[in-house]
Amino acid sequence: MLSKRWIARGAVFALVSGVMSAAVLPASAATPISLLLPQGNAFSILGHSCGGIQETAYATGFSSAAGYPVGAVYMSTRCGGSGRGGGYHTTTYSAWATVTWDFTGAVVSDAGLASAPAVNATFSAMDQFGNTIYNQSNRAFLLVAPNFVPPPRVVSISVTSGPASGGTSVTIAGGAFTGATSVRFGTDPAARVTVNSATSITAVSPRAAAGTVDVTVTSAGGTSATSPADQFTFVAAPVVSGLSPNRGSILGGTAVTITGAHLLNATAVRFAGTAAGFWVNDDTSITAYAPAGESTGNVDVTVTSIGGTSARSVADQFAYTPVSAPAVTGLSPSSGLDIGGDAVTISGSGFTNAYEVDFGGVAAPFVVNDDASITAYTPGGADGTVDVTVISAGGVSAPNAADQYTYVP
Repeated sequence: MLSKRWIARGAVFALVSGVMSAAVLPASAATPISLLLPQGNAFSILGHSCGGIQETAYATGFSSAAGYPVGAVYMSTRCGGSGRGGGYHTTTYSAWATVTWDFTGAVVSDAGLASAPAVNATFSAMDQFGNTIYNQSNRAFLLVAPNFVPPPRVVSISVTSGPASGGTSVTIAGGAFTGATSVRFGTDPAARVTVNSATSITAVSPRAAAGTVDVTVTSAGGTSATSPADQFTFVAAPVVSGLSPNRGSILGGTAVTITGAHLLNATAVRFAGTAAGFWVNDDTSITAYAPAGESTGNVDVTVTSIGGTSARSVADQFAYTPVSAPAVTGLSPSSGLDIGGDAVTISGSGFTNAYEVDFGGVAAPFVVNDDASITAYTPGGADGTVDVTVISAGGVSAPNAADQYTYVP
């Protein structure tokens, strides 16, 4: 059918190696598209541009993969200047590149060649759809067949990852999108599709399994070829399966190990909505520091990532406990010189958040060893016995016989 149609227009074609070779181009209402290499692409290959890069393009066929026009481009530029010995010298830089174009003449890919390829200045060919490429006057042209619908081509996507629950708005850039009938993320159809123009589509990602997929566009011309430029990663929501420890002071500061799954890309950890400092150990573990609580009792600890926020469960609950007043149960030693400076170990409980230690009302330097032990240095005082008290956010330790310290001359 194709041969009869073109013959009726005055052209004679012969089938050569899977393409139609023509010595005479058919008459057509379509405007030939010049196949060139943009100057920016040419410069990235040639590496020089003195007053512009001159190009000579040759079509060589259609690619076996996507069926796009392919060819070779010769590039050259002349750079001049005065040399050390005087006089004006010029240097010519040149290179060859292999190029693939789509059916709008846009470059799909290009790469430099180590040596000059074989080209035919009078080459012409036609694919099975009637699209024709040909060389004329050291230039390459594409003639798109009437009623031909090119396959869509995805050049880039604006967002490359989103939650597996779906709902991410993605702008797809490319070509031949007019009349697009569907957009798929892997095998799953997009939740919503809006064709903005021939080069832009907005699609909303569907709910899908975690992993990386290709975003493809389908029209009457076919489905876009896949490439790294169209890949979108569905990220699973974090899962919290345990806390250790699962309780701590309402004052905050407790180091908590959060275990679960999909924690590697965590962006936030919250205790009942209050952000906590944290670091990610691996995909199954996070260490977080509990912030101060608003009240005692259980709260949910949640982890947020690009995949979403972990679902609340009994396993993620952290209990804020009240702060009790410290209690002093012993001193070692229990006496010392009245000039002060003696180290005294204070035993008891509730010392973790202690902020003052007094000997008979006089503040003493001290170090909290743990919740049950403090090392204090006597400040000195009058000869006699005084009570040693510990003060924290929970209150002041009650005086008793066990907290008495005796100053001696």
